Amino acid sequence: MKYKKYFTSNKNRAFTIIESLVYIFLTTIILVEGINLYVLMYKCYIETTKITIKYNNYQNFYINLDNIISEGGLNEVIVDDKSVLFSKTNEDPNLYKTIKSYEGEIVVKCINKNGKSTINTMLKDIDNIEVKRKGNLIYLIIHDKDGKEFIRCI
Repeated sequence: MKYKKYFTSNKNRAFTIIESLVYIFLTTIILVEGINLYVLMYKCYIETTKITIKYNNYQNFYINLDNIISEGGLNEVIVDDKSVLFSKTNEDPNLYKTIKSYEGEIVVKCINKNGKSTINTMLKDIDNIEVKRKGNLIYLIIHDKDGKEFIRCI
Protein backbone atom coordinates (compact mmCIF):
# COMPACT_ATOMS: atom_id res chain seq x y z
CA MET A 1 0.00 0.00 0.00
CA LYS A 2 1.27 3.28 -0.92
CA TYR A 3 0.96 6.24 1.28
CA LYS A 4 -0.03 9.47 -0.24
CA LYS A 5 1.21 12.56 1.30
CA TYR A 6 -1.21 15.38 1.39
CA PHE A 7 0.23 18.75 1.86
CA THR A 8 -2.03 21.14 3.62
CA SER A 9 -1.22 24.77 3.87
CA ASN A 10 -2.36 27.12 6.52
CA LYS A 11 -2.07 30.03 4.10
CA ASN A 12 -5.49 31.47 3.08
CA ARG A 13 -6.09 32.59 -0.44
CA ALA A 14 -7.17 36.26 -0.09
CA PHE A 15 -6.21 39.73 -1.22
CA THR A 16 -3.55 41.60 0.61
CA ILE A 17 -4.07 45.10 1.92
CA ILE A 18 -1.92 46.55 -0.85
CA GLU A 19 -3.95 44.78 -3.53
CA SER A 20 -7.19 46.03 -1.98
CA LEU A 21 -5.90 49.62 -1.82
CA VAL A 22 -4.79 49.50 -5.46
CA TYR A 23 -8.21 48.16 -6.47
CA ILE A 24 -10.02 50.89 -4.52
CA PHE A 25 -7.71 53.58 -5.98
CA LEU A 26 -8.19 52.43 -9.59
CA THR A 27 -11.96 52.06 -9.15
CA THR A 28 -12.17 55.57 -7.68
CA ILE A 29 -10.22 57.05 -10.60
CA ILE A 30 -12.48 55.33 -13.13
CA LEU A 31 -15.64 56.49 -11.34
CA VAL A 32 -14.42 60.08 -11.04
CA GLU A 33 -13.56 60.22 -14.75
CA GLY A 34 -16.94 58.70 -15.61
CA ILE A 35 -18.77 61.29 -13.53
CA ASN A 36 -16.73 64.13 -15.09
CA LEU A 37 -17.55 62.81 -18.56
CA TYR A 38 -21.25 62.59 -17.67
CA VAL A 39 -21.31 66.16 -16.31
CA LEU A 40 -19.53 67.45 -19.43
CA MET A 41 -21.97 65.64 -21.72
CA TYR A 42 -24.94 67.00 -19.75
CA LYS A 43 -23.65 70.59 -20.01
CA CYS A 44 -23.20 70.17 -23.77
CA TYR A 45 -26.71 68.74 -24.01
CA ILE A 46 -28.21 71.72 -22.17
CA GLU A 47 -26.25 74.19 -24.34
CA THR A 48 -27.24 72.42 -27.55
CA THR A 49 -30.88 72.38 -26.46
CA LYS A 50 -30.83 76.14 -25.85
CA ILE A 51 -29.26 76.79 -29.26
CA THR A 52 -31.78 74.50 -30.96
CA ILE A 53 -34.71 76.29 -29.30
CA LYS A 54 -33.24 79.64 -30.34
CA TYR A 55 -32.84 78.60 -34.00
CA ASN A 56 -36.33 77.07 -34.02
CA ASN A 57 -37.70 80.42 -32.82
CA TYR A 58 -35.91 82.16 -35.70
CA GLN A 59 -37.30 79.65 -38.19
CA ASN A 60 -40.80 80.18 -36.79
CA PHE A 61 -40.34 83.94 -37.14
CA TYR A 62 -39.36 83.59 -40.79
CA ILE A 63 -42.30 81.25 -41.45
CA ASN A 64 -44.70 83.77 -39.88
CA LEU A 65 -43.07 86.58 -41.88
CA ASP A 66 -43.54 84.59 -45.09
CA ASN A 67 -47.20 84.05 -44.16
CA ILE A 68 -47.67 87.80 -43.65
CA ILE A 69 -46.08 88.54 -47.02
CA SER A 70 -47.93 85.81 -48.91
CA GLU A 71 -51.40 86.74 -47.63
CA GLY A 72 -51.90 88.65 -50.84
CA GLY A 73 -53.26 92.06 -51.64
CA LEU A 74 -50.04 93.97 -50.97
CA ASN A 75 -50.16 97.45 -52.47
CA GLU A 76 -46.80 98.65 -51.28
CA VAL A 77 -43.97 97.93 -48.92
CA ILE A 78 -42.51 100.90 -47.06
CA VAL A 79 -39.01 100.33 -45.73
CA ASP A 80 -37.44 102.29 -42.91
CA ASP A 81 -34.05 101.58 -41.30
CA LYS A 82 -35.71 99.87 -38.33
CA SER A 83 -39.11 98.72 -39.64
CA VAL A 84 -41.10 97.37 -42.59
CA LEU A 85 -44.68 98.45 -43.30
CA PHE A 86 -46.91 96.27 -45.48
CA SER A 87 -49.89 98.16 -46.94
CA LYS A 88 -52.77 96.06 -48.22
CA THR A 89 -55.91 96.55 -50.31
CA ASN A 90 -59.27 97.56 -48.89
CA GLU A 91 -60.71 94.02 -49.10
CA ASP A 92 -58.39 92.88 -46.33
CA PRO A 93 -59.48 93.82 -42.79
CA ASN A 94 -55.84 94.25 -41.73
CA LEU A 95 -54.87 97.30 -43.78
CA TYR A 96 -51.37 97.84 -42.43
CA LYS A 97 -48.86 95.53 -40.81
CA THR A 98 -45.68 96.99 -39.39
CA ILE A 99 -42.77 94.83 -38.31
CA LYS A 100 -40.26 96.52 -36.04
CA SER A 101 -38.02 96.06 -33.03
CA TYR A 102 -39.33 97.06 -29.62
CA GLU A 103 -37.53 96.47 -26.30
CA GLY A 104 -35.59 93.40 -27.39
CA GLU A 105 -38.45 91.87 -29.37
CA ILE A 106 -39.66 91.89 -32.93
CA VAL A 107 -43.33 92.82 -32.96
CA VAL A 108 -45.94 93.08 -35.66
CA LYS A 109 -48.54 95.83 -35.34
CA CYS A 110 -51.74 95.24 -37.31
CA ILE A 111 -54.08 98.16 -37.99
CA ASN A 112 -57.48 97.33 -39.43
CA LYS A 113 -59.93 99.60 -41.26
CA ASN A 114 -61.70 100.52 -38.00
CA GLY A 115 -58.49 102.00 -36.67
CA LYS A 116 -58.03 99.27 -34.07
CA SER A 117 -54.54 97.94 -33.66
CA THR A 118 -53.14 94.73 -32.27
CA ILE A 119 -49.53 94.09 -31.36
CA ASN A 120 -48.12 90.56 -31.45
CA THR A 121 -44.64 89.46 -30.46
CA MET A 122 -42.94 87.45 -33.20
CA LEU A 123 -39.43 86.97 -31.77
CA LYS A 124 -37.81 87.61 -28.40
CA ASP A 125 -34.25 88.13 -27.12
CA ILE A 126 -32.83 90.19 -29.96
CA ASP A 127 -30.65 93.28 -29.90
CA ASN A 128 -32.13 95.12 -32.88
CA ILE A 129 -33.13 94.75 -36.52
CA GLU A 130 -32.02 96.57 -39.63
CA VAL A 131 -33.91 96.76 -42.87
CA LYS A 132 -31.95 97.44 -46.05
CA ARG A 133 -33.36 97.95 -49.52
CA LYS A 134 -31.26 97.27 -52.61
CA GLY A 135 -33.32 97.75 -55.74
CA ASN A 136 -36.39 95.55 -55.50
CA LEU A 137 -34.89 93.39 -52.76
CA ILE A 138 -35.46 93.98 -49.05
CA TYR A 139 -33.01 92.51 -46.55
CA LEU A 140 -33.99 91.97 -42.92
CA ILE A 141 -30.93 91.80 -40.66
CA ILE A 142 -31.54 90.60 -37.10
CA HIS A 143 -28.80 91.28 -34.55
CA ASP A 144 -28.83 88.75 -31.75
CA LYS A 145 -27.87 89.52 -28.15
CA ASP A 146 -24.97 87.09 -28.58
CA GLY A 147 -23.59 89.21 -31.44
CA LYS A 148 -24.75 86.97 -34.30
CA GLU A 149 -26.46 88.34 -37.39
CA PHE A 150 -29.27 86.62 -39.24
CA ILE A 151 -29.81 88.00 -42.74
CA ARG A 152 -32.85 87.15 -44.83
CA CYS A 153 -34.13 88.55 -48.11
CA ILE A 154 -37.89 89.12 -48.03
